[in-house]
Amino acid sequence: MFHCKYIGCQHVSEKGHNFVQHTKLHSNAPNYHYQCGVPDCSRRYRKHTSLLSHIYRLHKCYRQAARPIQPDTSALPPDTSLKCVLEDCAFKCDTLASLIKHLKTHIRGGMETRCPFRGCDCRFTNVMTFASHISRKHRHAEDSVLDDLVLDKSITSESLPEPSQSYSEAAGEHDDEPEMPLAVDETLFLQNLTLFYLKLQSKLLLPASTIQTIIDGFQSAHELGLSHSLNILSEKLRKLGIPQATISSIIDELNREDLLTLYNRGRLSTDAKRKAAFKECFNYVHPVPLLLGNDENDKECFAQYVPIHETLVTLFKNESLREQYTMTRLQPSTDAVYQDVKDGEGFQSNPMLKADPSSLGLILYQDAFEVVNPLGSGKKKHKVLAVYLTLTDILPHNRSSIDQMQLVLLCREQDFKYFGVNKVFAPLIEDLKILEERGVVISDGTVLKGSLVAIAGDNLGSHSIGGFLENFSRSNYFCRYCEVHRDDFVKNPVLCGTTRTAQSYTGNLQDLETSATYSVCGIKSDCPFNQLSHFHVCQPGLPPCLGHDLFEGVMAYDLPLCIRHLVEENHFTYLQLNRCKNQFRYEGNDGRDKPADLSPGSDKLSGHAVQNWCFLRLLPLFVGGRIKDPCDNEVWQLILQLREIVELICAPVITEGQVAYLKVITEEYICNRKRLFPNDPLRPKHHYLGHYPDLIIHFGPLIRLWTLRFESKHTFFKQCARKLHNFKNLCKTLSDRHQLLQAYLSAGNLFPPLIQVQKGTDFYVDDYNDKIRASVASCQFESQSAVACNNVTVKGTDYRKGMFILLGNSDEGLHMGKIMLVIVAHNSVHFVSEKHTSVKLSDIGVYCDLGVAQEDYVCIKHEDLLDYYPLPAYNVYDQMLIALHHSFPEAV
Repeated sequence: MFHCKYIGCQHVSEKGHNFVQHTKLHSNAPNYHYQCGVPDCSRRYRKHTSLLSHIYRLHKCYRQAARPIQPDTSALPPDTSLKCVLEDCAFKCDTLASLIKHLKTHIRGGMETRCPFRGCDCRFTNVMTFASHISRKHRHAEDSVLDDLVLDKSITSESLPEPSQSYSEAAGEHDDEPEMPLAVDETLFLQNLTLFYLKLQSKLLLPASTIQTIIDGFQSAHELGLSHSLNILSEKLRKLGIPQATISSIIDELNREDLLTLYNRGRLSTDAKRKAAFKECFNYVHPVPLLLGNDENDKECFAQYVPIHETLVTLFKNESLREQYTMTRLQPSTDAVYQDVKDGEGFQSNPMLKADPSSLGLILYQDAFEVVNPLGSGKKKHKVLAVYLTLTDILPHNRSSIDQMQLVLLCREQDFKYFGVNKVFAPLIEDLKILEERGVVISDGTVLKGSLVAIAGDNLGSHSIGGFLENFSRSNYFCRYCEVHRDDFVKNPVLCGTTRTAQSYTGNLQDLETSATYSVCGIKSDCPFNQLSHFHVCQPGLPPCLGHDLFEGVMAYDLPLCIRHLVEENHFTYLQLNRCKNQFRYEGNDGRDKPADLSPGSDKLSGHAVQNWCFLRLLPLFVGGRIKDPCDNEVWQLILQLREIVELICAPVITEGQVAYLKVITEEYICNRKRLFPNDPLRPKHHYLGHYPDLIIHFGPLIRLWTLRFESKHTFFKQCARKLHNFKNLCKTLSDRHQLLQAYLSAGNLFPPLIQVQKGTDFYVDDYNDKIRASVASCQFESQSAVACNNVTVKGTDYRKGMFILLGNSDEGLHMGKIMLVIVAHNSVHFVSEKHTSVKLSDIGVYCDLGVAQEDYVCIKHEDLLDYYPLPAYNVYDQMLIALHHSFPEAV
C-alpha cells in the first residue's frame, strides 16, 4: 500500500500510478515535494514524473510483472569482467547490459558519466540522452570494442551474478500496462484548484482581470476537449448496442459531474467569489484600517494594521510552525557559546521568558522603502513604512526565510511623520501589553504569552522609534547605546560614554520637560514601546544594523582608502585589480555576489552589502601576491584586521573568548585607522563598531538579527505595486495582497524540507572503492534507505562534490575535508570526504591547502562539522587557497 504523507491526508493507494496521480491533488500547496508513499522510504522529489520513476525503479514489489527478458547472448573473453567507468565506483559485472543499467543509476544520481565504448568521448547527465545514444550509436557494437577502462581482467566472470537483463532491454525502459482511472476526492480537488488560483493572485501577483481571462480561456478549451471525448464515447456505446436514451443519460451525468466546469462556472467563477473562497477555506487574517486623522489638506489618512493576536493564533494552526516551536524547546543552551538570540543576556534576563519557558519571543523589524523609483516631484510620494514580525521560537536557519515573516503594519511615511510614532503604533502596543499580561489562546486551548525581545531596523528608523536624535553628522550625541559626546569621540575614538540605561533615559526625559532645549543627551522624546513591562530601548532593545553599519558604512569607505594608498605605493593599479576581480573564476556561493568594480580614486565601494563582503573576503586572492613585504605594510595589515573583525562579527556561533578578542582587535583597528589616515575623519559607525562585542553578549550572534533578510520582504510589496499599477489607497492594496499570500503559505509547509536531494541513487556500499567502503564501515547504511548523491541542500545551504568542509582544528593546522560523496540516510547527511590539512598564511589572511593528510577517506555527519559553511578552494599563485566565510568556533 502507498500512504500519502501530506499533512492531514489519509489517502491510501494499492498501485503506484494511482498514488502518483493522487499526489497531484496537493501539487499547488506551498513548499510541496512529491514524497514516496512506501512507509519506510523518505525519498521526495519536485516533479511527479520523478516520483513515478522512483517507484517503478526501486519498489519492484508494487510493479506489474515485466515482459519476458531475452537472455544476453554476447560473451566476454575468458577471465574478463566489466567495471564501472567512474573511479570511485567498485561495481563489476559480466555483461554489457548490466553495465549500462548500472551507469544509468549514476546518471540519475547527478553524476556525469562517459560512454563505455572505445573511441567515444561523449558524456551524459541525462538518462534518456544516454539511452538514446547507446541505442543509436552502439546498438550493434560488440563487447570487444569496449574501452580499456571498462575491461577488468582481475576476476573471472564465474564469480559474478547471473545477468538479469539483455543489452537491448537495458538501453530502454519497460512499459507497464495501463492503470485504472483514479477516483478523485472532490474536496481535495476543490482545495487544489482554489490554491492554484490563490497562487496566481498572491504569489505570482497576477491582476484579477488576467486571472479571469486565463480561467475563461482554459475553461472554453476544456469544454471543447470534453465535448470531443464524450462524442467518441457516445459513438463507441452506440456501436455496442446501448440504447440512445441510456447513452444520453450517461453523457448528461458526465457533464454534470465534470469537476472543473462545476467550480469554474460556479463557486470560483468571479473575482469576488474567489476572494470569498480564499478567506473561507484558508487562514486569512484581515488587515484593520487604522484612522490616523486628517492631514494638512484635510484628507483622512489611514494605516493598515494586522492584529498581532490573530496572526499568532493563525501561525500556530500550521503544523510546520508548531514543530519549530517544539524543536526550539529541545535545543540545549551551551555556556560560554552564543549560537542564537536565546543565548544572549537580554533574552536570558527577561523576567517573563525566564519564568515561563513556553512564552514566545517576538522580534519586530521596521523600515521605510520606496515601492517605485520616482524622480523629481514624485520622490517619496509612495514611500511606505513597514513593520514585520518574526519569532525567536523558529530555528535560526528558517528565521531568515521571508515566508514566515508576518506583516504587522503598513503606513505612508509622510503620514507617519505627520501623525507621529505614538499614534501609528498605538494598537500594536496595546496588543503587546495584552500578550504580556494575558497571552493568546491557540487552537489546542493552550495559552501562550509573549514578550518583545528586539526591534531591528536601520539607524535612522531605530533612532526615530527610540526617541533619539536622527542627525548623525551634526548632533553631539549620536549613539543610542552610550552618552558619548562628539568632541570626546574625535579626541579618543575608542572611548565609550556612560552606558544608557532605563533610569538614565527616564532622567533625561525629565530634564527635557524642564528645559527649553530640543533634546537632552541625544534624547528628544519618549519611546512608546517603553510602556511594555519587559522591554526598553536602553536594555538595549534596538540591535545594530550590520548591513548599513559594517558593510555599507565602515567597510565601504575604509577599504577604498586602503586600496588608494596601495595603488599610490605602486603595489598594483585599479585596472589590474578590476581585471583580476573580473577574470576570477568564482565558485560556490561567491558566484552569486560578485563584487562591483572600483573606480579609480573612488571614495566608496559601489556594491551592496553582500557584494562588499565578498570583495573584502577575496581581496587577498585578487592582489595578495602583488603586495611587497605584506607583513610590514601597515595599510595591508589594516585590511587584514578588518577582514578578521568581519569574520568574527558575522560568525553564527561565537565563544566568550572570541568576543573578548573582538573587542581588542576592534580597538586596535580604530586606532590604526585614525593614525594611518588622519585627514579622513572617523564616522559615527566606527563608534558603533566598538559596541559590537557587548551587543553580541546581549543579543547573541548579530548575524541572527541580519536586517537584509527582512529587507528582502520589501520585494513582494514593490512587485505588487509595479504589477498592479494601483496607487490609490496603496497600503490597503498591499496589505490585502500580502495577507492572501500568507493564507496561501499557511495551507502547506511554511518552511522547506530540512534536507533536499535533487538527484540521487540508492547507496550500495559494494559498488564503491575500498576507500569509501572503509570510511562508511562503522555507519551501517541500509541500501534501501540510504541515498548517494553529489549535491545536497541542508538547512538552506548547498553542498557539492569538490567543496571543502571544516572537520576540526589542531596545532598542526585546520583540518578540512574535500567532499567526494554525500550519503543521506534516515534524515541525516553524511559527507565522505578526503581529509586535508591547511595552514593560515598570515601575510594574506587565507588558508593554504597542504594536500591530503592521509590516504583514507573520512565519513562525518553534518551536525559534527566544526562549521556548517562549505568553502571552495581557488588555485591562485600555484597554491590551493581557501578564504573563510566567517570565523569558526573555538574549543570551549
